[in-house]
Amino acid sequence: MKRIVTTNNEKGRSCILIEEEVGPHSHIWEALPGLPLGRDPVPAGHELVFPRGGLQVRSVELPPDAVLEDYIRQGLPGHDERGFHRTGTLDVIVLLEGRLKLILDEGETELSPGDVVVQRDTRHAWRAVSAPARFLSVIYRPEELG
Repeated sequence: MKRIVTTNNEKGRSCILIEEEVGPHSHIWEALPGLPLGRDPVPAGHELVFPRGGLQVRSVELPPDAVLEDYIRQGLPGHDERGFHRTGTLDVIVLLEGRLKLILDEGETELSPGDVVVQRDTRHAWRAVSAPARFLSVIYRPEELG
């Protein structure tokens, strides 16, 4: 995936600030209170850290179940033994490649490329139906929630 970030130069003209390839599990951009247009995020791993009033854009690639289950057994921060987690955020997930299953406490659904999930602070788990499953997530943590 290519990440392109724009800015305005010293003459007030729009231009490209960053143009680069990013890999799976990359933080694409981050906006924080006091930095409403954001900043280039500090590289991070799989941890689920979302500052209050902040927004993050991430590229995620979910591996096959056997690999994911091994990660979960080793202990993914914020995830239970089945991979369920809740982040206190509003997430918009866009599936780019593969097939992905969203599992909730009551029910599940399968996504195809182009499908969008609006996740509203709910406990959930993900599984790649066809691996790898790649998606883009835009995550906002309101001041008022968790």
